[in-house]
Amino acid sequence: MSCCAGAAHPQTFFEDAELERTDDFVRAKHGKDFEKFIKEVLPSGQVVYTYDNGTATYIYEFIEL
Repeated sequence: MSCCAGAAHPQTFFEDAELERTDDFVRAKHGKDFEKFIKEVLPSGQVVYTYDNGTATYIYEFIEL
């Protein structure tokens, strides 16, 4: 389930990728803002990165398939 309050047209993308380090993927997308992301590792093993710059909220979720 996905919810994005207040956004008329939220952008949601799904991508399959083979990654050694999820940090590298997010850093490649956001470069200088990478250090502003909050990283959480959930008990399920899911890794979530979140960053709100005041204009847009970025959320990356990684699960092992």
